[in-house]
Amino acid sequence: MMAFRNVVFAGGGSRCFWQLGFWEGAIQSGLDLRSSVKFVGSTSAGCAMASAAMLDRSTTALNLFKDLTAKNPRNIHWQNLNPLRKAPLLPHARMYREALELLFGPDDLPTLNRISMHFLMSGAPKWLSGPASAALGLSIYGLEKAFSNPIHPKWPKLAGFRPIVGRAADCKTVGEYINLVLAASRIPPLLPEGRHENEDVLDGGLIDNVPTLLTTDEPGKTLVLLSMRYESSLPSRPRMTYVQPSKPIKIDKFDYANPDGLQETFELGLVDGMRFAQENRPQPQLRSGRARERLEAIG
Repeated sequence: MMAFRNVVFAGGGSRCFWQLGFWEGAIQSGLDLRSSVKFVGSTSAGCAMASAAMLDRSTTALNLFKDLTAKNPRNIHWQNLNPLRKAPLLPHARMYREALELLFGPDDLPTLNRISMHFLMSGAPKWLSGPASAALGLSIYGLEKAFSNPIHPKWPKLAGFRPIVGRAADCKTVGEYINLVLAASRIPPLLPEGRHENEDVLDGGLIDNVPTLLTTDEPGKTLVLLSMRYESSLPSRPRMTYVQPSKPIKIDKFDYANPDGLQETFELGLVDGMRFAQENRPQPQLRSGRARERLEAIG
């Protein structure tokens, strides 16, 4: 069985529940990720999924977010355009924070810190700041996705956006940890929270939505969990194995009102993880021709 020391969780919003399903399916079929993984790199919603996986709370996270989304009838609350209402037009930020606060508690920080966990964020170009930087970064990222949909985007970096890395080990409280996850997921106006070391940051997916760059100095093999199916061939890199959903995921990454879609996404990951583990089991090696003959006679 392949032993992975490192794992990368791509961003992808609600689609990332495929990753949790894959994680559980692979473990159930014999891939010993719980003991072999020593380093985790992630960004955006992948940070929340990675945290749930490291705490052995994949199904807990799924059921928790299913409950929250079942109570949310739609993704845009048009009635809140009424100036007399105080509630937000978009429920995503409130729901994401609520989910994280329900999922993680003060006693979880030592467990999370036993594994080296790095989260990727994006810093604005030196020549631009404020809302304009977010608008520019998201526009460039969207254009590149529309034209070529690369696994590893390049355009935002060419425009001057900078990688910023936050470490779970630097968080003194679970509140700081939750703020770090939110900062790595910041996509205004849907998810507007995001500061790191007194700097406004953006979703790390602008730099690389599949942040394998975080594993550059890490030894051992790396398992890369994507969150969507790509038409192009997956990268072939030494000591790195990319896995993707076996079929397109139906739920939209910003769909926070579709508990059935979350369940379907998780179940697809479960099946894909089981298949991956089964296909990568080592074949038994017979030590001698005589041993082979005895097995054939028994068969």
